[in-house]
Amino acid sequence: MNILITGANGMLGEECVKVLSKVYTITACDLQDSHEYDGSAVYQKLDIVDQEIVKNIVENVQPELIINCAAYTDVDGSEINRKTAWNINAGGVRNLLSAMPRTDCKLIHISTDYVFDGSSGPYAEDQPTKPINYYGQTKLDAEKLIQKSGIPWAIIRTNVLYGNTTVQKASFVRWVVEKLQRFETISIVNDQFGNPTWSFGLAEAIQKIIDKKAAGLYHYAGKDYISRFEFALKIAGVYDLDPMLIRKTTTRALKQKAPRPYKAGLTCEKIKKELNIPFYSIIESLNRMKGNS
Repeated sequence: MNILITGANGMLGEECVKVLSKVYTITACDLQDSHEYDGSAVYQKLDIVDQEIVKNIVENVQPELIINCAAYTDVDGSEINRKTAWNINAGGVRNLLSAMPRTDCKLIHISTDYVFDGSSGPYAEDQPTKPINYYGQTKLDAEKLIQKSGIPWAIIRTNVLYGNTTVQKASFVRWVVEKLQRFETISIVNDQFGNPTWSFGLAEAIQKIIDKKAAGLYHYAGKDYISRFEFALKIAGVYDLDPMLIRKTTTRALKQKAPRPYKAGLTCEKIKKELNIPFYSIIESLNRMKGNS
């Protein structure tokens, strides 16, 4: 199968290239000029905001499947740079969809638990969406564009993604580890909850969706439903760092530009039942990450 992956130099995109290139022919695309990671894939520079370039690359590659990992993920930045956020998160999806009718192609799109308001999570696929920040709204707009497109699709919502990455600078695990290794005190919120998701596990889930020819809306996340503070403590434990350097704070105290869901996260019974996909605990995932770092 010939697969095109957008956002290939991001954390999840990089993992998808590594996992899927063992089985499929991969064309990896992102904003950088060159191939930024190790993996047996052809690389092409692509800005999914540019409709003409998207059309040309899709027509040239003729993929049987597009996996859209490209996203503007700066939640606070999305409140300030609304046009940029929408153009990437929803407009980019619209560009992919407009190019796809020229090919016999399916779309797998990565979405987020931020399409929910965070009042009563974790959430199942059939629960009502109600984003409370603009980032979540752009991701929900993208979902609606896909669902109305007539293109064969699968949407996978996830949350609090973490993993080893050679390119992406924004990594919660790396940030915690590096701060604690320098004996710096960090403040982490104890009132935002989710089930952090290992990028390798999500890449495995994507492969299973491809292999099973599954379609529709799915949730995939980690086993553990915890606060960000508890997540940081688990990181400190696995990497043998001082947990006393981690201080509790609240979302309100941070005074972030974008409101955050408090009780977010996802239930994953549907994907577990239909596709028999493995799930990972934070401790198992971190130990495997540490061994590969």
